[in-house]
Amino acid sequence: MKPLQFLWRIALVFVSISFFWSIGFTLMSWISGSHDKQAVWEHNLASGTQAAAAIRNDPAAADDLLRQLGQLLVADVALIDASAAVRPSASAEAAALAGDLSPAAADSVLRGETYQSHSRWNPFRDGQATTGQLIEVEGRPAALFIRTEIPSVFSGYARQLAALNIGFLFLFGTMALIGSLSNKARRDGFHLMIEATRRIAKGDFNINLDASPMKHGPFGELAQSLNHMAGELNEMEKMRQEFISNVSHEIQSPLTSISGFSRALQNDDISREERLQILGIIETESKRLSKLSDNLLKLTSLESSHHPFEPKRYRLDKQLRTLVLACEPQWVGKNIDMDVSLDEVAVVLDEDSMSQVWINLLGNSIKFTPEGGVIGLTLRQVGDRAIVSVSDNGPGIGEEDAPFVFDRFFKADKSRNRANGGSGLGLSIVKKIVDMHHGTVAVVSKPGEGAKFTVTLPVQPT
Repeated sequence: MKPLQFLWRIALVFVSISFFWSIGFTLMSWISGSHDKQAVWEHNLASGTQAAAAIRNDPAAADDLLRQLGQLLVADVALIDASAAVRPSASAEAAALAGDLSPAAADSVLRGETYQSHSRWNPFRDGQATTGQLIEVEGRPAALFIRTEIPSVFSGYARQLAALNIGFLFLFGTMALIGSLSNKARRDGFHLMIEATRRIAKGDFNINLDASPMKHGPFGELAQSLNHMAGELNEMEKMRQEFISNVSHEIQSPLTSISGFSRALQNDDISREERLQILGIIETESKRLSKLSDNLLKLTSLESSHHPFEPKRYRLDKQLRTLVLACEPQWVGKNIDMDVSLDEVAVVLDEDSMSQVWINLLGNSIKFTPEGGVIGLTLRQVGDRAIVSVSDNGPGIGEEDAPFVFDRFFKADKSRNRANGGSGLGLSIVKKIVDMHHGTVAVVSKPGEGAKFTVTLPVQPT
């Protein structure tokens, strides 16, 4: 092949990559933008509801609470009363927001409707999502509007496209160098990589190329690496989006509550009972944040290559019995009957990590078992496996939720009811630790019939 023809083909490949990647980027940005818009609306309305509750507790601090809400959300916040007047102490940003709203928008909110709008005049510029909801200030209805910036759907487009093309330029340079050693391997490997890059440019990460070294020579190893890279990128992107969304939700809710109720405590007119109630809420939310932080650090440590892992021989039945006694105040406080049946089983496991597994499983059972219920704990050795079962007669888990209970941040309660506590990370930690010990964990449950978690672990011979 002549050098000029080769350069033309390379140029065609780069044009194809840029074209198809741009289409994929645009579609994904549009889908992500629609999701982000809905998420911002829901988040703004939820924050407005919490702010309304704080204002009812302390009407005199309404201005400070609204200003604090705007700073927390990085948003413009405006409060319009029934006479269509902006609150006198409003900031310049609030006045600007009120000026951008039509009279009909304020009227509809004051009639009890929820207002949602989105504007983006230029796809390369940030857009704005606005919500409006009815609240009560000093006994009078008012419309609370919150406007938040939404990043451009084409944010980072040029940088990502340039990085993509530079990466593929380096890749093609490497291919040309290797191809000089073998014409056949160069030809086959080149077509192999072209097909892979075209699929990646279209957003298809499900790459499974023929990576046989006997057939493709040095390109076989490259194809294998590309397969692995595409799979990892696909999983990492899914995990990143879900992780950010869940962590943001879990952190934002308690922070908003703590901020609002802390401001309410500054009111000298509240009674001692109300003050104690507010302090209790702040303490509970602080513990939630601390527990979330601990669990995130635990998961991060478990997934790293530096987590301490020191298997040693010990009696598993003694460990379980000790932990049941340690949890006694919890199950005795709910009049729960503990049905414990443990065989003598010696194992070679990391004792500290396995303690976390049993504490999480027992804690879940105690939390969801009703007053006066029964929790069963059994340990049996079958061949070279130790089988531990923890069962309860609580509300159980729906069939549609059972496959996901070990996923991060998953909660069968879709409303994320705080009364049930937890952050949705406990069972993820259990799964990770059991996997590290080459064991399995499974759940069997039906709604209204309780749940049974079974952990199977290897038993090392003496």
